[in-house]
Amino acid sequence: MPNQQIYISKVQNFSKSNQQRSDIMHIALAFDDNYAMPAGVTISSVIYNNPDACLCFHLFVDNISPNNLKNFKQLVSSNCTIKIYYLNSNFQINSETLVLGYLSAMSCVRFIIPDVLKEQTDKFLYLDSDILCLKSISKLYNSVLENYVAGVIPDDSVMRNTIKDLYQINVDRYFNAGVLLINTQQWDMNNMTSLCMNMINDGNIYRFADQDVLNILLENKTCLLPIKYNTKIHITTSCKEEQLISPYTVLLHYVTGYKPWYQTFDSQLFKKYFDLSPWKATKRPLSLKKSWLRNYAKYCLKKGKIITALKFYSFYLSKKLT
Repeated sequence: MPNQQIYISKVQNFSKSNQQRSDIMHIALAFDDNYAMPAGVTISSVIYNNPDACLCFHLFVDNISPNNLKNFKQLVSSNCTIKIYYLNSNFQINSETLVLGYLSAMSCVRFIIPDVLKEQTDKFLYLDSDILCLKSISKLYNSVLENYVAGVIPDDSVMRNTIKDLYQINVDRYFNAGVLLINTQQWDMNNMTSLCMNMINDGNIYRFADQDVLNILLENKTCLLPIKYNTKIHITTSCKEEQLISPYTVLLHYVTGYKPWYQTFDSQLFKKYFDLSPWKATKRPLSLKKSWLRNYAKYCLKKGKIITALKFYSFYLSKKLT
């Protein structure tokens, strides 16, 4: 069986053109059905801010609901192709290394994507599904990788301090794995898929799972790209942090478990691209934690939104009493 089929059971291709152009930008995402809507909003933001680009999105999923599939198909245009790859039971990840509550086995799918796509493209851009595109990605995509396996964006000092005593690597080059520009030929030459899958399943626990594995195995094999291509943001209820991001930000990454698609976060940026997406008529998830409901009720009360405040406080009380 060819390498690219080891972990894939089925591929669906939705296109309105033959996509034979040489300037196609290949973009990959991996998510389960719970993240389908955020992934769709990420894709919608890329399409909106790259109107003249020829885009091919490669979506790696374990399953997808009929309604989400219908919405993804609505994104297809003469300039945009959607390909959906369904994982099979061969894709197994050691659950003990997924120690952080917001990590899942789907975060490790990026290990196999280059192997699947190497016959289709010499490079692709991997994006996490908690990212918004705010500007054109053409300069990022056209970054020259030469003999590097990947173009990466360095992580912040907090993260570097967190991992500095965990691994024998150069922490100054430690990168966030939410945005990766991958050279598929160099990835293949370095046998990275096998190395990554073996390491994540070797019985050891890696603090940040797939991200740590990639940093260990790709040491001295990456070129560093500007922070504007993976600007991390930590949001609170008001999402006032969005107003403080640098104007040159291209890709905005909502790190931590606080995600802007929950109703308890007043993210104007997410609402903008949500309303531009095929999911605009669907109800966003309410909250992940009951404390978020209380916090949002207090926030709405301060803003003078009495009815909304009462509604969310009643949600909070209901959750607290159950």
